[in-house]
Amino acid sequence: GMSPEGPCEDAQMSRDGSQGGVGAPRQLGGMSPEGPYEDAQRSRDGSQGDTAFIPGFINHKAGMAGVDQERVKAVVKELTRGGQHHREESRKDANTEESIAKMKEMYASLSATRIREIEGSVRCRIGEMEAQRDLSRTWIHVDMDAFFAACHTLERPELASVPMAVGGMSMISTANYVARKAGVRSAMPGFVAVKLCPALVFVRQDFELYQKYAAMLREVWRVYDKEFDCGSLDEAYLDVTEFMSRTGMDGGEVAAKLRSDVETKTRLTCSAGVAPTRRLAKICSDWNKPNGQFVLERSREAVISFLSDLPVRKVGGIGKVLEGKLAAFQIRTCGQLRQSLNVIAAVFTPATIDFLFSVALGTGTEQRPPDAQRKGLGHERTFAPTSDPRFIEAKLHGLAEDVAKELQKENLKAQTVTLKIKKSNFEVMQRQLTVPSSNAAKVIAEAAILLLRKERPYGALRLVGVKASNFEGADLHKASQQTVDNMMPTADAKRSEQAFDVGSTYFCSEEGCGRNIPLNLKQSHDDYHLAMRLSRDPSWEKRKAPRGSVGTRIGKKARRDPSQKTILSMFVKNKT
Repeated sequence: GMSPEGPCEDAQMSRDGSQGGVGAPRQLGGMSPEGPYEDAQRSRDGSQGDTAFIPGFINHKAGMAGVDQERVKAVVKELTRGGQHHREESRKDANTEESIAKMKEMYASLSATRIREIEGSVRCRIGEMEAQRDLSRTWIHVDMDAFFAACHTLERPELASVPMAVGGMSMISTANYVARKAGVRSAMPGFVAVKLCPALVFVRQDFELYQKYAAMLREVWRVYDKEFDCGSLDEAYLDVTEFMSRTGMDGGEVAAKLRSDVETKTRLTCSAGVAPTRRLAKICSDWNKPNGQFVLERSREAVISFLSDLPVRKVGGIGKVLEGKLAAFQIRTCGQLRQSLNVIAAVFTPATIDFLFSVALGTGTEQRPPDAQRKGLGHERTFAPTSDPRFIEAKLHGLAEDVAKELQKENLKAQTVTLKIKKSNFEVMQRQLTVPSSNAAKVIAEAAILLLRKERPYGALRLVGVKASNFEGADLHKASQQTVDNMMPTADAKRSEQAFDVGSTYFCSEEGCGRNIPLNLKQSHDDYHLAMRLSRDPSWEKRKAPRGSVGTRIGKKARRDPSQKTILSMFVKNKT
Protein backbone atom coordinates (compact mmCIF):
# COMPACT_ATOMS: atom_id res chain seq x y z
CA GLY A 1 0.00 0.00 0.00
CA MET A 2 3.01 2.38 0.22
CA SER A 3 3.86 4.02 -3.06
CA PRO A 4 7.45 5.17 -3.70
CA GLU A 5 6.20 8.76 -3.85
CA GLY A 6 4.50 9.02 -0.47
CA PRO A 7 2.66 7.52 2.46
CA CYS A 8 0.62 4.36 2.26
CA GLU A 9 -2.97 4.04 1.16
CA ASP A 10 -4.26 3.99 4.73
CA ALA A 11 -3.56 7.70 5.03
CA GLN A 12 -4.37 8.69 1.44
CA MET A 13 -7.83 7.22 0.98
CA SER A 14 -10.07 8.84 -1.57
CA ARG A 15 -12.38 11.56 -0.33
CA ASP A 16 -15.49 10.17 -2.06
CA GLY A 17 -16.26 7.89 0.92
CA SER A 18 -15.77 4.66 -1.01
CA GLN A 19 -12.64 3.87 0.99
CA GLY A 20 -13.73 5.56 4.19
CA GLY A 21 -11.89 8.77 3.34
CA VAL A 22 -11.71 12.03 5.22
CA GLY A 23 -14.69 13.64 3.55
CA ALA A 24 -17.04 12.73 6.41
CA PRO A 25 -16.02 14.84 9.39
CA ARG A 26 -17.05 12.21 11.95
CA GLN A 27 -15.46 9.15 10.38
CA LEU A 28 -11.73 8.54 10.28
CA GLY A 29 -10.66 5.72 8.02
CA GLY A 30 -14.26 4.64 7.48
CA MET A 31 -14.78 3.36 11.02
CA SER A 32 -18.07 4.24 12.65
CA PRO A 33 -17.97 5.15 16.33
CA GLU A 34 -21.02 2.93 16.73
CA GLY A 35 -19.04 -0.12 15.63
CA PRO A 36 -19.88 -3.47 17.29
CA TYR A 37 -18.14 -4.89 20.30
CA GLU A 38 -19.72 -8.28 20.25
CA ASP A 39 -16.47 -10.23 20.60
CA ALA A 40 -15.54 -8.89 24.01
CA GLN A 41 -18.44 -7.09 25.69
CA ARG A 42 -22.20 -6.98 25.30
CA SER A 43 -24.60 -4.27 26.25
CA ARG A 44 -25.57 -3.73 29.86
CA ASP A 45 -28.96 -5.42 29.42
CA GLY A 46 -27.43 -8.65 30.74
CA SER A 47 -28.33 -10.70 27.70
CA GLN A 48 -24.75 -11.89 27.28
CA GLY A 49 -22.68 -9.61 29.49
CA ASP A 50 -22.48 -12.23 32.24
CA THR A 51 -20.34 -14.47 30.04
CA ALA A 52 -18.21 -11.78 28.47
CA PHE A 53 -15.03 -13.15 30.00
CA ILE A 54 -15.44 -16.61 28.45
CA PRO A 55 -13.46 -15.78 25.26
CA GLY A 56 -10.38 -15.77 27.49
CA PHE A 57 -10.79 -19.52 27.92
CA ILE A 58 -11.40 -20.32 24.26
CA ASN A 59 -8.58 -18.26 22.77
CA HIS A 60 -6.93 -20.96 20.69
CA LYS A 61 -3.54 -22.27 21.58
CA ALA A 62 -1.59 -24.78 19.52
CA GLY A 63 -3.40 -28.12 19.34
CA MET A 64 -6.86 -26.63 19.97
CA ALA A 65 -8.03 -26.05 16.39
CA GLY A 66 -10.85 -28.60 16.56
CA VAL A 67 -12.18 -27.71 20.02
CA ASP A 68 -15.96 -27.27 20.36
CA GLN A 69 -16.02 -23.66 21.50
CA GLU A 70 -19.72 -23.65 22.31
CA ARG A 71 -19.27 -26.57 24.68
CA VAL A 72 -16.39 -24.83 26.41
CA LYS A 73 -18.52 -21.70 26.82
CA ALA A 74 -21.41 -23.72 28.26
CA VAL A 75 -19.16 -25.52 30.76
CA VAL A 76 -17.43 -22.34 31.92
CA LYS A 77 -20.77 -20.58 32.30
CA GLU A 78 -22.23 -23.46 34.30
CA LEU A 79 -19.28 -23.72 36.70
CA THR A 80 -18.53 -20.05 37.28
CA ARG A 81 -21.80 -18.16 36.98
CA GLY A 82 -22.52 -16.24 40.17
CA GLY A 83 -19.17 -17.17 41.70
CA GLN A 84 -16.34 -14.92 42.78
CA HIS A 85 -14.38 -15.42 39.57
CA HIS A 86 -17.42 -14.50 37.53
CA ARG A 87 -18.08 -11.38 39.59
CA GLU A 88 -14.47 -10.23 39.33
CA GLU A 89 -14.34 -10.77 35.57
CA SER A 90 -17.69 -9.02 35.16
CA ARG A 91 -16.32 -6.07 37.12
CA LYS A 92 -13.32 -5.88 34.81
CA ASP A 93 -15.57 -6.09 31.76
CA ALA A 94 -17.70 -3.25 33.11
CA ASN A 95 -14.57 -1.12 33.50
CA THR A 96 -13.56 -1.92 29.92
CA GLU A 97 -17.03 -1.05 28.67
CA GLU A 98 -16.89 2.28 30.50
CA SER A 99 -13.49 3.02 28.96
CA ILE A 100 -14.84 2.19 25.49
CA ALA A 101 -17.80 4.51 26.01
CA LYS A 102 -15.41 7.37 26.80
CA MET A 103 -13.31 6.59 23.74
CA LYS A 104 -16.38 6.67 21.51
CA GLU A 105 -17.51 9.93 23.08
CA MET A 106 -14.07 11.40 22.39
CA TYR A 107 -14.19 10.09 18.83
CA ALA A 108 -17.64 11.57 18.17
CA SER A 109 -16.60 15.00 19.46
CA LEU A 110 -13.79 15.48 16.93
CA SER A 111 -14.06 18.63 14.85
CA ALA A 112 -13.30 18.69 11.14
CA THR A 113 -10.17 20.72 11.86
CA ARG A 114 -8.95 18.21 14.41
CA ILE A 115 -9.62 15.33 12.00
CA ARG A 116 -7.46 16.98 9.34
CA GLU A 117 -4.68 17.49 11.91
CA ILE A 118 -4.81 13.81 12.90
CA GLU A 119 -4.76 12.62 9.30
CA GLY A 120 -1.74 14.79 8.54
CA SER A 121 0.13 13.49 11.59
CA VAL A 122 -0.68 9.90 10.65
CA ARG A 123 0.62 10.37 7.12
CA CYS A 124 3.88 11.79 8.46
CA ARG A 125 4.24 9.04 11.04
CA ILE A 126 3.64 6.27 8.50
CA GLY A 127 6.21 7.80 6.18
CA GLU A 128 8.79 7.96 8.98
CA MET A 129 8.19 4.36 10.03
CA GLU A 130 8.37 3.07 6.46
CA ALA A 131 11.64 4.94 5.94
CA GLN A 132 13.06 3.26 9.04
CA ARG A 133 11.86 -0.26 8.14
CA ASP A 134 14.79 -2.67 8.56
CA LEU A 135 14.71 -6.02 6.76
CA SER A 136 18.40 -6.82 7.17
CA ARG A 137 18.17 -9.19 10.15
CA THR A 138 16.88 -12.75 10.49
CA TRP A 139 15.33 -13.67 13.81
CA ILE A 140 14.28 -17.08 15.04
CA HIS A 141 11.86 -17.46 17.90
CA VAL A 142 12.03 -20.99 19.27
CA ASP A 143 9.22 -22.20 21.51
CA MET A 144 9.17 -25.60 23.20
CA ASP A 145 6.05 -27.70 22.68
CA ALA A 146 4.00 -27.99 25.92
CA PHE A 147 7.32 -27.79 27.78
CA PHE A 148 6.28 -28.61 31.35
CA ALA A 149 4.05 -31.47 30.22
CA ALA A 150 6.71 -32.78 27.84
CA CYS A 151 9.34 -32.85 30.61
CA HIS A 152 7.06 -34.99 32.77
CA THR A 153 6.31 -37.28 29.84
CA LEU A 154 10.03 -37.97 29.35
CA GLU A 155 10.20 -39.07 32.99
CA ARG A 156 6.90 -40.98 32.79
CA PRO A 157 6.33 -42.23 29.21
CA GLU A 158 2.90 -43.64 30.12
CA LEU A 159 1.59 -40.05 30.20
CA ALA A 160 2.14 -39.62 26.47
CA SER A 161 -1.18 -41.18 25.47
CA VAL A 162 -3.44 -39.81 28.21
CA PRO A 163 -4.86 -36.32 28.73
CA MET A 164 -2.52 -34.69 31.25
CA ALA A 165 -2.19 -31.24 32.82
CA VAL A 166 0.46 -29.76 35.07
CA GLY A 167 -1.10 -28.12 38.12
CA GLY A 168 -4.19 -28.91 40.17
CA MET A 169 -7.84 -28.11 40.72
CA SER A 170 -7.09 -24.43 41.33
CA MET A 171 -5.04 -23.67 38.21
CA ILE A 172 -3.29 -25.37 35.30
CA SER A 173 0.18 -24.34 34.11
CA THR A 174 0.03 -26.24 30.84
CA ALA A 175 -1.61 -29.26 29.23
CA ASN A 176 -0.40 -31.85 26.77
CA TYR A 177 -1.83 -32.01 23.27
CA VAL A 178 -4.14 -34.92 24.12
CA ALA A 179 -5.85 -32.77 26.76
CA ARG A 180 -5.96 -29.72 24.50
CA LYS A 181 -8.21 -31.58 22.08
CA ALA A 182 -10.88 -31.50 24.82
CA GLY A 183 -10.44 -27.76 25.37
CA VAL A 184 -8.06 -27.97 28.34
CA ARG A 185 -5.41 -25.25 28.30
CA SER A 186 -3.01 -23.25 30.43
CA ALA A 187 -4.37 -20.61 32.82
CA MET A 188 -7.63 -22.59 33.16
CA PRO A 189 -8.98 -23.57 36.58
CA GLY A 190 -8.53 -27.28 37.17
CA PHE A 191 -12.18 -27.82 38.12
CA VAL A 192 -13.21 -26.46 34.72
CA ALA A 193 -10.67 -28.67 32.96
CA VAL A 194 -11.97 -31.81 34.71
CA LYS A 195 -15.50 -31.01 33.59
CA LEU A 196 -14.28 -30.68 30.00
CA CYS A 197 -12.12 -33.79 30.25
CA PRO A 198 -13.14 -36.22 33.05
CA ALA A 199 -10.17 -38.50 32.32
CA LEU A 200 -7.67 -35.69 32.88
CA VAL A 201 -4.57 -36.63 34.89
CA PHE A 202 -2.91 -33.97 37.04
CA VAL A 203 0.84 -33.82 37.61
CA ARG A 204 2.51 -31.62 40.24
CA GLN A 205 4.85 -28.88 39.11
CA ASP A 206 8.56 -29.73 39.36
CA PHE A 207 10.72 -26.68 38.68
CA GLU A 208 13.96 -28.51 39.29
CA LEU A 209 13.03 -30.83 36.43
CA TYR A 210 12.16 -27.91 34.15
CA GLN A 211 15.37 -26.09 34.97
CA LYS A 212 17.41 -29.19 34.18
CA TYR A 213 16.03 -29.36 30.66
CA ALA A 214 16.13 -25.57 30.26
CA ALA A 215 19.88 -25.62 30.94
CA MET A 216 20.31 -28.19 28.16
CA LEU A 217 18.30 -26.02 25.77
CA ARG A 218 20.51 -23.04 26.43
CA GLU A 219 23.58 -25.02 25.44
CA VAL A 220 21.99 -25.59 22.02
CA TRP A 221 20.78 -22.03 21.52
CA ARG A 222 24.19 -20.60 22.39
CA VAL A 223 25.68 -22.29 19.32
CA TYR A 224 23.47 -20.21 17.02
CA ASP A 225 23.52 -16.92 18.93
CA LYS A 226 25.78 -16.37 21.91
CA GLU A 227 23.70 -13.39 22.98
CA PHE A 228 20.28 -15.08 22.72
CA ASP A 229 17.69 -13.86 25.19
CA CYS A 230 14.95 -15.89 26.80
CA GLY A 231 11.31 -14.95 27.11
CA SER A 232 10.89 -17.71 29.70
CA LEU A 233 12.29 -21.14 30.54
CA ASP A 234 10.99 -22.65 27.32
CA GLU A 235 11.44 -19.97 24.66
CA ALA A 236 14.19 -17.80 23.21
CA TYR A 237 14.91 -15.16 20.59
CA LEU A 238 17.98 -15.77 18.42
CA ASP A 239 19.50 -13.38 15.90
CA VAL A 240 20.93 -15.87 13.38
CA THR A 241 22.04 -13.30 10.79
CA GLU A 242 25.74 -13.85 11.48
CA PHE A 243 25.31 -17.63 11.73
CA MET A 244 23.70 -17.63 8.27
CA SER A 245 26.57 -15.54 6.90
CA ARG A 246 29.16 -17.96 8.29
CA THR A 247 27.44 -21.15 7.17
CA GLY A 248 25.72 -20.08 3.94
CA MET A 249 22.43 -21.50 5.22
CA ASP A 250 19.11 -19.70 4.85
CA GLY A 251 16.68 -19.02 7.69
CA GLY A 252 14.57 -22.13 7.10
CA GLU A 253 17.63 -24.39 7.06
CA VAL A 254 18.94 -22.87 10.29
CA ALA A 255 15.59 -23.33 12.01
CA ALA A 256 15.39 -26.98 10.91
CA LYS A 257 18.92 -27.69 12.15
CA LEU A 258 18.27 -25.93 15.45
CA ARG A 259 15.10 -27.96 16.04
CA SER A 260 16.95 -31.17 15.21
CA ASP A 261 19.76 -30.29 17.63
CA VAL A 262 17.26 -29.56 20.41
CA GLU A 263 15.54 -32.92 19.95
CA THR A 264 18.87 -34.77 19.84
CA LYS A 265 20.08 -33.06 23.01
CA THR A 266 16.90 -33.21 25.09
CA ARG A 267 14.48 -35.61 23.36
CA LEU A 268 12.02 -32.70 23.40
CA THR A 269 10.43 -31.08 20.36
CA CYS A 270 10.10 -27.38 19.63
CA SER A 271 8.59 -25.09 17.04
CA ALA A 272 10.32 -22.16 15.37
CA GLY A 273 9.36 -18.98 13.59
CA VAL A 274 11.72 -17.20 11.19
CA ALA A 275 11.12 -13.53 10.37
CA PRO A 276 12.85 -10.15 9.97
CA THR A 277 11.65 -8.94 13.42
CA ARG A 278 11.39 -10.46 16.86
CA ARG A 279 7.66 -9.78 17.12
CA LEU A 280 6.90 -11.43 13.80
CA ALA A 281 9.17 -14.39 14.59
CA LYS A 282 7.21 -15.06 17.78
CA ILE A 283 3.93 -15.06 15.87
CA CYS A 284 5.41 -17.39 13.25
CA SER A 285 6.63 -19.88 15.86
CA ASP A 286 3.00 -20.63 16.73
CA TRP A 287 2.01 -21.10 13.09
CA ASN A 288 2.88 -24.79 12.66
CA LYS A 289 2.89 -26.08 16.22
CA PRO A 290 3.72 -28.62 17.45
CA ASN A 291 7.11 -29.64 16.10
CA GLY A 292 7.04 -27.39 13.05
CA GLN A 293 8.33 -24.12 11.67
CA PHE A 294 7.23 -21.20 9.55
CA VAL A 295 9.44 -18.85 7.55
CA LEU A 296 8.33 -15.29 6.71
CA GLU A 297 10.24 -13.82 3.79
CA ARG A 298 12.31 -10.70 4.42
CA SER A 299 10.33 -8.31 2.22
CA ARG A 300 7.80 -5.60 2.91
CA GLU A 301 5.25 -7.24 0.62
CA ALA A 302 5.50 -10.57 2.45
CA VAL A 303 5.13 -8.89 5.84
CA ILE A 304 2.06 -6.85 4.83
CA SER A 305 0.45 -9.90 3.24
CA PHE A 306 1.11 -12.02 6.33
CA LEU A 307 -0.46 -9.42 8.61
CA SER A 308 -3.49 -8.83 6.40
CA ASP A 309 -5.78 -11.50 7.92
CA LEU A 310 -3.89 -12.06 11.17
CA PRO A 311 -6.19 -11.67 14.22
CA VAL A 312 -4.90 -8.89 16.45
CA ARG A 313 -5.04 -11.23 19.46
CA LYS A 314 -2.21 -13.27 17.94
CA VAL A 315 0.16 -10.35 18.56
CA GLY A 316 2.05 -10.33 21.83
CA GLY A 317 0.97 -7.34 23.88
CA ILE A 318 -2.64 -7.38 22.68
CA GLY A 319 -4.71 -9.02 25.38
CA LYS A 320 -8.40 -9.33 26.04
CA VAL A 321 -8.93 -5.69 27.05
CA LEU A 322 -7.11 -4.10 24.12
CA GLU A 323 -8.69 -6.64 21.77
CA GLY A 324 -12.11 -5.55 23.03
CA LYS A 325 -11.34 -1.87 22.57
CA LEU A 326 -10.19 -2.48 19.00
CA ALA A 327 -13.30 -4.59 18.30
CA ALA A 328 -15.44 -1.65 19.42
CA PHE A 329 -14.13 0.12 16.30
CA GLN A 330 -14.54 -2.92 14.03
CA ILE A 331 -10.83 -3.77 14.15
CA ARG A 332 -10.21 -7.51 14.47
CA THR A 333 -7.29 -8.18 12.15
CA CYS A 334 -3.96 -6.49 11.64
CA GLY A 335 -5.09 -5.62 8.13
CA GLN A 336 -8.11 -3.75 9.53
CA LEU A 337 -5.80 -2.12 12.05
CA ARG A 338 -3.57 -0.87 9.24
CA GLN A 339 -6.58 0.68 7.49
CA SER A 340 -7.74 2.38 10.71
CA LEU A 341 -4.62 4.14 11.95
CA ASN A 342 -6.42 7.49 11.89
CA VAL A 343 -8.92 6.09 14.41
CA ILE A 344 -6.11 4.70 16.55
CA ALA A 345 -4.38 8.08 16.63
CA ALA A 346 -7.61 9.78 17.65
CA VAL A 347 -8.65 7.71 20.69
CA PHE A 348 -5.69 5.86 22.20
CA THR A 349 -2.83 7.01 24.43
CA PRO A 350 0.54 7.91 22.86
CA ALA A 351 2.27 4.71 24.03
CA THR A 352 -0.54 2.52 22.69
CA ILE A 353 -0.59 4.47 19.43
CA ASP A 354 3.14 3.85 18.87
CA PHE A 355 2.71 0.15 19.62
CA LEU A 356 -0.32 -0.34 17.37
CA PHE A 357 1.27 1.56 14.50
CA SER A 358 4.30 -0.74 14.60
CA VAL A 359 2.04 -3.79 14.78
CA ALA A 360 -0.03 -2.64 11.81
CA LEU A 361 3.01 -1.94 9.63
CA GLY A 362 5.09 -4.91 10.81
CA THR A 363 7.96 -2.69 11.91
CA GLY A 364 9.90 -2.43 15.14
CA THR A 365 11.77 -5.06 17.19
CA GLU A 366 14.25 -5.55 14.33
CA GLN A 367 17.24 -5.13 16.63
CA ARG A 368 18.10 -6.73 19.92
CA PRO A 369 16.90 -4.37 22.66
CA PRO A 370 19.77 -2.82 24.63
CA ASP A 371 18.27 -4.14 27.85
CA ALA A 372 17.47 -7.60 26.52
CA GLN A 373 19.09 -9.09 29.58
CA ARG A 374 16.74 -10.35 32.27
CA LYS A 375 14.80 -7.54 33.97
CA GLY A 376 13.22 -9.60 36.70
CA LEU A 377 13.01 -13.10 38.07
CA GLY A 378 10.06 -14.51 39.96
CA HIS A 379 7.90 -17.46 40.88
CA GLU A 380 4.30 -17.83 42.00
CA ARG A 381 2.13 -20.63 43.39
CA THR A 382 -1.60 -21.26 43.27
CA PHE A 383 -3.41 -23.18 46.02
CA ALA A 384 -6.85 -23.69 47.54
CA PRO A 385 -8.06 -20.43 49.14
CA THR A 386 -6.75 -19.99 52.69
CA SER A 387 -6.18 -17.21 55.19
CA ASP A 388 -3.75 -19.23 57.35
CA PRO A 389 -0.75 -16.87 57.75
CA ARG A 390 1.62 -19.73 58.59
CA PHE A 391 0.76 -21.56 55.38
CA ILE A 392 0.98 -18.40 53.25
CA GLU A 393 4.26 -17.21 54.77
CA ALA A 394 5.73 -20.70 54.37
CA LYS A 395 4.86 -20.48 50.67
CA LEU A 396 6.63 -17.13 50.46
CA HIS A 397 9.74 -18.62 52.09
CA GLY A 398 9.74 -21.42 49.51
CA LEU A 399 9.30 -19.01 46.62
CA ALA A 400 12.07 -16.79 47.98
CA GLU A 401 14.37 -19.82 48.06
CA ASP A 402 13.58 -20.59 44.41
CA VAL A 403 14.17 -17.00 43.33
CA ALA A 404 17.40 -16.74 45.33
CA LYS A 405 18.79 -19.94 43.76
CA GLU A 406 18.23 -18.58 40.27
CA LEU A 407 19.71 -15.19 41.17
CA GLN A 408 22.82 -16.86 42.57
CA LYS A 409 23.08 -19.15 39.54
CA GLU A 410 23.04 -16.12 37.21
CA ASN A 411 25.26 -14.05 39.54
CA LEU A 412 22.60 -11.37 39.97
CA LYS A 413 21.71 -9.23 42.96
CA ALA A 414 18.28 -7.62 43.17
CA GLN A 415 17.34 -4.31 44.71
CA THR A 416 13.56 -4.59 44.45
CA VAL A 417 11.26 -7.32 45.77
CA THR A 418 7.68 -7.54 44.51
CA LEU A 419 4.88 -9.41 46.25
CA LYS A 420 1.91 -10.59 44.21
CA ILE A 421 -1.26 -11.90 45.83
CA LYS A 422 -4.55 -13.06 44.38
CA LYS A 423 -7.48 -13.06 46.77
CA SER A 424 -10.24 -15.66 46.87
CA ASN A 425 -12.43 -13.23 44.88
CA PHE A 426 -9.69 -13.21 42.17
CA GLU A 427 -8.64 -9.63 42.93
CA VAL A 428 -4.91 -9.29 42.18
CA MET A 429 -2.60 -6.92 44.05
CA GLN A 430 1.14 -6.23 43.77
CA ARG A 431 3.37 -4.37 46.19
CA GLN A 432 7.07 -3.46 45.87
CA LEU A 433 9.88 -2.75 48.30
CA THR A 434 13.44 -1.62 47.64
CA VAL A 435 16.05 -3.60 49.57
CA PRO A 436 19.84 -3.51 49.90
CA SER A 437 21.37 -5.25 46.88
CA SER A 438 21.18 -8.99 47.62
CA ASN A 439 20.51 -12.46 46.28
CA ALA A 440 19.95 -14.00 49.74
CA ALA A 441 16.74 -15.96 50.26
CA LYS A 442 16.34 -14.50 53.75
CA VAL A 443 16.34 -10.91 52.48
CA ILE A 444 13.84 -11.70 49.71
CA ALA A 445 11.56 -13.68 52.04
CA GLU A 446 11.54 -11.05 54.77
CA ALA A 447 10.74 -8.30 52.28
CA ALA A 448 7.86 -10.32 50.82
CA ILE A 449 6.49 -11.16 54.27
CA LEU A 450 6.76 -7.53 55.35
CA LEU A 451 4.70 -6.49 52.32
CA LEU A 452 2.18 -9.25 53.05
CA ARG A 453 1.71 -8.20 56.66
CA LYS A 454 1.08 -4.64 55.56
CA GLU A 455 -2.02 -5.95 53.77
CA ARG A 456 -3.59 -7.41 56.93
CA PRO A 457 -6.36 -8.33 57.12
CA TYR A 458 -5.91 -9.74 53.63
CA GLY A 459 -8.57 -12.46 53.88
CA ALA A 460 -8.36 -15.71 51.98
CA LEU A 461 -5.68 -15.91 49.28
CA ARG A 462 -5.45 -18.34 46.38
CA LEU A 463 -2.07 -17.30 44.90
CA VAL A 464 1.16 -15.71 46.08
CA GLY A 465 4.18 -14.72 44.02
CA VAL A 466 7.62 -13.28 44.67
CA LYS A 467 9.71 -11.41 42.11
CA ALA A 468 13.21 -9.92 42.31
CA SER A 469 14.13 -7.08 39.94
CA ASN A 470 16.13 -3.84 39.62
CA PHE A 471 19.35 -5.77 39.42
CA GLU A 472 22.51 -4.15 40.69
CA GLY A 473 23.43 -1.16 38.54
CA ALA A 474 19.88 -0.37 37.40
CA ASP A 475 18.13 2.96 37.99
CA LEU A 476 16.29 2.80 41.31
CA HIS A 477 13.93 4.65 43.57
CA LYS A 478 10.69 5.32 41.78
CA ALA A 479 8.66 7.96 43.53
CA SER A 480 5.86 5.60 44.54
CA GLN A 481 8.21 3.04 46.04
CA GLN A 482 9.41 3.00 49.64
CA THR A 483 12.97 2.01 50.43
CA VAL A 484 14.14 -0.03 53.37
CA ASP A 485 16.29 2.94 54.43
CA ASN A 486 13.16 5.12 54.57
CA MET A 487 11.31 2.53 56.59
CA MET A 488 14.25 1.81 58.90
CA PRO A 489 16.59 4.84 59.07
CA THR A 490 19.46 2.77 60.48
CA ALA A 491 19.35 0.06 57.85
CA ASP A 492 22.38 -0.46 55.62
CA ALA A 493 23.87 -3.18 53.48
CA LYS A 494 25.61 -4.76 56.48
CA ARG A 495 22.25 -5.41 58.09
CA SER A 496 20.66 -6.88 54.96
CA GLU A 497 20.44 -10.30 56.58
CA GLN A 498 18.52 -8.99 59.61
CA ALA A 499 14.74 -9.10 59.99
CA PHE A 500 12.70 -6.08 58.91
CA ASP A 501 11.00 -4.03 61.62
CA VAL A 502 7.34 -4.60 60.74
CA GLY A 503 6.08 -2.15 63.36
CA SER A 504 7.98 0.94 62.18
CA THR A 505 5.56 1.84 59.36
CA TYR A 506 1.96 1.45 58.40
CA PHE A 507 0.52 0.47 55.01
CA CYS A 508 -1.91 2.96 53.45
CA SER A 509 -4.83 1.02 51.92
CA GLU A 510 -6.38 4.10 50.29
CA GLU A 511 -7.31 3.25 46.69
CA GLY A 512 -4.52 4.20 44.31
CA CYS A 513 -1.97 4.74 47.10
CA GLY A 514 -0.55 1.53 48.59
CA ARG A 515 2.46 3.29 50.19
CA ASN A 516 4.34 2.36 53.33
CA ILE A 517 4.30 5.46 55.55
CA PRO A 518 6.46 6.14 58.64
CA LEU A 519 4.24 6.12 61.73
CA ASN A 520 5.14 9.70 62.64
CA LEU A 521 3.62 10.87 59.32
CA LYS A 522 0.45 8.78 59.52
CA GLN A 523 -1.89 11.58 60.63
CA SER A 524 -0.76 14.09 58.01
CA HIS A 525 -0.90 11.41 55.30
CA ASP A 526 -4.47 10.50 56.30
CA ASP A 527 -5.39 14.19 56.28
CA TYR A 528 -4.11 14.49 52.72
CA HIS A 529 -6.37 11.66 51.54
CA LEU A 530 -9.31 13.25 53.37
CA ALA A 531 -8.65 16.51 51.55
CA MET A 532 -8.49 14.75 48.20
CA ARG A 533 -11.77 12.91 48.85
CA LEU A 534 -13.49 16.16 49.79
CA SER A 535 -12.18 17.89 46.69
CA ARG A 536 -13.63 15.14 44.49
CA ASP A 537 -17.03 15.03 46.22
CA PRO A 538 -19.51 17.01 44.04
CA SER A 539 -21.91 17.41 46.97
CA TRP A 540 -19.27 19.19 49.05
CA GLU A 541 -19.38 22.34 46.93
CA LYS A 542 -23.15 22.57 47.41
CA ARG A 543 -23.00 22.56 51.20
CA LYS A 544 -23.51 25.89 52.93
CA ALA A 545 -21.64 26.95 56.04
CA PRO A 546 -23.77 28.11 59.02
CA ARG A 547 -24.86 31.74 58.74
CA GLY A 548 -22.39 34.10 60.28
CA SER A 549 -19.42 31.75 60.25
CA VAL A 550 -16.08 32.98 58.92
CA GLY A 551 -15.89 32.78 55.17
CA THR A 552 -19.64 32.44 54.61
CA ARG A 553 -20.96 34.39 51.63
CA ILE A 554 -23.46 37.03 52.80
CA GLY A 555 -24.47 38.85 49.70
CA LYS A 556 -22.62 39.26 46.41
CA LYS A 557 -19.74 41.33 47.81
CA ALA A 558 -18.79 38.84 50.55
CA ARG A 559 -15.30 37.32 50.34
CA ARG A 560 -13.64 34.35 52.02
CA ASP A 561 -11.27 35.27 54.82
CA PRO A 562 -7.83 35.20 53.05
CA SER A 563 -6.12 34.14 56.27
CA GLN A 564 -7.97 30.82 56.21
CA LYS A 565 -6.44 27.71 54.66
CA THR A 566 -8.39 24.74 53.42
CA ILE A 567 -7.30 21.19 54.16
CA LEU A 568 -6.62 20.62 50.47
CA SER A 569 -4.46 23.74 50.07
CA MET A 570 -2.24 22.55 52.90
CA PHE A 571 -1.33 19.38 51.09
CA VAL A 572 -1.78 19.82 47.37
CA LYS A 573 1.61 21.52 46.90
CA ASN A 574 3.55 19.05 48.98
CA LYS A 575 1.99 15.61 49.09
CA THR A 576 2.81 13.73 52.26
